[in-house]
Amino acid sequence: MTTTAVPAASKGKAEMLERFLDYLIDPNECIDTFGRSYLDDLELIVVENHGFDFDRQRFPDQDVQAWFERLQSEFGFRRLEDFIAYVRSHADTLDIANTRPRSSFHGETMWTSEASFHRLKDADGSVERSNEFQRDISMHGITGQPELNVDADAFERYIRYDRLNPWTYLIKREIARGTLAANDRVICIGNRWNGEIFYFRQTLGLRNTVGVDLISSDPELVVAADMHHMPFADGSVKMVFTRGTINKSYDVRLFVKEIVRVLSDDGLVAVETPGPFEHGVTRLGLTDVKSWRNLLRLFGGKVKRVAYADAMEPYAHQAGGSRLVRLFVQLDKRGGIASPVLEPDPGMRLKVHEFIRGHVLEWRRKGRRAIAKAKGTLGGRA
Repeated sequence: MTTTAVPAASKGKAEMLERFLDYLIDPNECIDTFGRSYLDDLELIVVENHGFDFDRQRFPDQDVQAWFERLQSEFGFRRLEDFIAYVRSHADTLDIANTRPRSSFHGETMWTSEASFHRLKDADGSVERSNEFQRDISMHGITGQPELNVDADAFERYIRYDRLNPWTYLIKREIARGTLAANDRVICIGNRWNGEIFYFRQTLGLRNTVGVDLISSDPELVVAADMHHMPFADGSVKMVFTRGTINKSYDVRLFVKEIVRVLSDDGLVAVETPGPFEHGVTRLGLTDVKSWRNLLRLFGGKVKRVAYADAMEPYAHQAGGSRLVRLFVQLDKRGGIASPVLEPDPGMRLKVHEFIRGHVLEWRRKGRRAIAKAKGTLGGRA
């Protein structure tokens, strides 16, 4: 598209506006949401990625502010809201490099037999239909891998099968430091398998752990609820663990806001999510945060300490797996924190811990099989 068709703007003015937009919208630093363009989310992008203050109408970076003020002078914009409205109304005539996240319908064919998937396709973003389909996905996982529903060790082996699992080491380190105690309330969001709850209660010793998922076979273990609207009082939770759920969120900012609401003032958040998506966002993977830094910005200056952050590829022999973004932080809900403390990577300590842990889990599995076999033999003789 050419810029000559932009009403009320010369080619030079239009190009200046377009380059400013290209600066604001860096796809690597923008969170992708299925069905939404970057222009739809521009108010969020300028705040989260550039620190714009709508009340003061200022960018913290002086050069960016000067750029914006020049646009105001050239176009007569009084506020950034005027600029955004102009861009949206003239989007078809502007030459902007990045307006829409990559999206696809990758992987959908495997769900064509599911009635809930077809209802989701026809619902045009309905929260109710999205939740219905996610319930079906969870049920497939539970029935397909039943051992993960009953065994803490089986769950731990599952989360470490294709790459390093940092959570056992990191969470036990927080317990040793005294920032997390056995009786603290912990919630695992989107746990799917009850084995995740057993892992926290038995392996990590966090006895007051419950899950939050769209389905529950045992209310004592898992509360059935939408993760965007959880049935917990403000500040009543010490730690939130959420694995493989942010990518399924229909509103990731609402989800993060809900996490912050239920957490105590110095609560902990552990997140693991795929990203960036190879095929872009889909109806099956609604949200792509892409990096731990993008995820960190969603907490809006309320993180005082980053205990761990990585973006780990699977092991070479598991090359078909997804890249995982992982972030473990401690909050200070008073906010206003520009630069949280970033702890050193545990490096070799974590690797050694997981090497030993892998052997322990395997010894226990072999030991249980041997005991079961011996019991069967003795029972047969009897």
